[in-house]
Amino acid sequence: MFDRDLGPARRKRPHHPAGEVRVEGPRAPPWPLRLLFAAAVVSAPASFWYAAERKAGVERQAEETTRWSLEGASCPSATAQAFAGSSRPPLSATFQEVRLSRWIGHMQCASHVYRLEGEKRDAQVCDFTGPGLLAVETAATKAYWAPPAAARVVVIDGRPRCLQRERYRMGE
Repeated sequence: MFDRDLGPARRKRPHHPAGEVRVEGPRAPPWPLRLLFAAAVVSAPASFWYAAERKAGVERQAEETTRWSLEGASCPSATAQAFAGSSRPPLSATFQEVRLSRWIGHMQCASHVYRLEGEKRDAQVCDFTGPGLLAVETAATKAYWAPPAAARVVVIDGRPRCLQRERYRMGE
């Protein structure tokens, strides 16, 4: 009724004497050659990636150096009587045992490490948008300044220092 074709008859494997190896088809290159090829393929993109990361790191470091710069003119000093002369209480905050008070404006503080005189020194750095008058109190001293615009206060080893800034926007 139905003639079923089950395909070609199963071939017998050829018999090879012991010790003889027969490889059919193209032969794969030896493993050291494959390893060298893989290294050549991977090394070019890896070296470009490394160079790009290194360049980005150098640029980031230069940007950080500029961002946390201690350059600028000193703020004009003020007196305690001038600071207390306001009709409303000052805006005050304490950052790592440093009390900072201002009349107006915003403040942003961070810890930073500076390399001064060949040594690394921890510092408290606070930037102000336009404080009017500033009072900084540490365990060692109390200082008052009247910056005309934006200012940066840096406290290193308990000694505060105020620097005038051209402008400062929060988040910079």
